[in-house]
Amino acid sequence: MTEKNGASSRLSALRKMMHKNKLDGLIVTNNLDQLYLTNFFFYPEETVLLVTGKAVVCFTRELYIQPFGKFAPQIKVVGSETRTAAALAKAKELGLKRVGFDAAKESYQNGKMMCAAGCIEVGMFISKLRETKDAAELKLMRESNRIAYLAYEYVKPRVKTGMTESELAAELERFMRAKGASNPSFSTIVCFGENSANPHHETGNRKLKANDAVLIDFGCIYKGYCSDITRSWWHGNNEPAEYRKIWNIVDKARKAGIKAVKAGVANKDVDAAARNVIAEAGYGAFFTHRTGHGVGIEIHENPYNSQTAQSVLQEGNVVTVEPGIYLPQKYGVRLEDTMFTSKTGAKILTRK
Repeated sequence: MTEKNGASSRLSALRKMMHKNKLDGLIVTNNLDQLYLTNFFFYPEETVLLVTGKAVVCFTRELYIQPFGKFAPQIKVVGSETRTAAALAKAKELGLKRVGFDAAKESYQNGKMMCAAGCIEVGMFISKLRETKDAAELKLMRESNRIAYLAYEYVKPRVKTGMTESELAAELERFMRAKGASNPSFSTIVCFGENSANPHHETGNRKLKANDAVLIDFGCIYKGYCSDITRSWWHGNNEPAEYRKIWNIVDKARKAGIKAVKAGVANKDVDAAARNVIAEAGYGAFFTHRTGHGVGIEIHENPYNSQTAQSVLQEGNVVTVEPGIYLPQKYGVRLEDTMFTSKTGAKILTRK
């Protein structure tokens, strides 16, 4: 369950989009979109919302009626085991003429049922709204990222030769939960040695050696909102000159990407700002992924800082900048921060 702040304004914004598209109803089945609109967490496939111009009707499992009814007394709650059908029947009862649904997030079976009932496939209205964070969301994201940063500060001096990647991942997750996080925001990535050359290495039982590369990529969910941070360093006293070289290049690229983040700047230009630093240093072939992505209720959201992005940063977007260099069979470096986009530039969230 999350804070109530902001839900009414998000519903108002959604209704404006509905009005613009001449819809008098919208059926919402995605649980994360439901979280965005109500600030209440439902498990997947357990709730359907019918949003009209004046009200919201919630069709859900019986077990949610009392807690959600108490949390949001302004929303009518109906217990149902055939929730999509119940929402369609209610729309017909209310005389709604144009009811939409987000086809991109719908199951084939549900989508077929809604089309048969005369509903209209519409664009990803709520996903578009979710790209721009309001003040209440930003407050939660700041805390989520603060917890992740504190976890990094906590575990780094406790990293010991002989411990496994899984042991370090567990310590990161334990600390974040102790500080108020509900879950990791994705499967925690811990890489030792040659494993750090794989950008999406699956954390395992590889033990840390006396002189080894370390890369950790992790985050947490705090009251529904995700954080994301990556840090890399050398464990031991015999740091290779090459490792130090690529670390400095990646750090320079990270700073260039952060400097480029500003409302009105094309996302592909943020990618280029970081990528060009690495390419000019002769390591362009070893930067094998996009520079960043949006973060919010989901760990990967629009907009994306990539070479092919067609979007432009807006005030309120929360995005990552995470350049990297990966030398196969040797080691890799990635440095990532999450930031809020403002008119004047980037406001880093991954800090104390």
